[in-house]
Amino acid sequence: MKLIHLLTFTASVWVMLSGCAANTPFPPEVMDKVSPTFDFEAWRDAGPTNEAGKSDAGIKVLLGGRIVQITNDSKGIVIVADQLPIVNHPAYGPTEEVNRIGEHEFAFLYDGEIEPLDLMRGNRFLIVGTTTSRRPVLVHGFPKTEPFLIADCIHVWQTGEAEIAEFKEDAGGGNSPLPETTYCVVKK
Repeated sequence: MKLIHLLTFTASVWVMLSGCAANTPFPPEVMDKVSPTFDFEAWRDAGPTNEAGKSDAGIKVLLGGRIVQITNDSKGIVIVADQLPIVNHPAYGPTEEVNRIGEHEFAFLYDGEIEPLDLMRGNRFLIVGTTTSRRPVLVHGFPKTEPFLIADCIHVWQTGEAEIAEFKEDAGGGNSPLPETTYCVVKK
């Protein structure tokens, strides 16, 4: 009898925790050690160190965004992006439907292959990566120094300039499902 109660309790806790877990397209091992309290604005505004004088480099984070520009270099694909808040409703993913002020641009390196359609300007994405120091990048032909990450995984929605929520789940009425893909760098 005690075993049945223990099993029922364990199953109940598991169901409650899985309902609270983040709705993420990444495997659990990728999400391991992602900072639950990372503050993008503090990281962006702090420059190479935070208010306590400690470096914000080396923090594993989950960020959402919109592709602004891509370039290839000898180390991989450098993506300049606008950071966007991640929401669960009306559809899971990054959205511009939240009013914000200020600069939200950052850049990251993905050392792997990504299909060209997934690299189109305006596509929404989620990234799991590790913060590094600021790095110089060219944005629309002008040099800038941006907060920078090294990506482990990226999940891309082929939205163009649209919101994820604008796409319908079913393929009826002339709407098609939103193409999306997850890419992860193979650890060597």
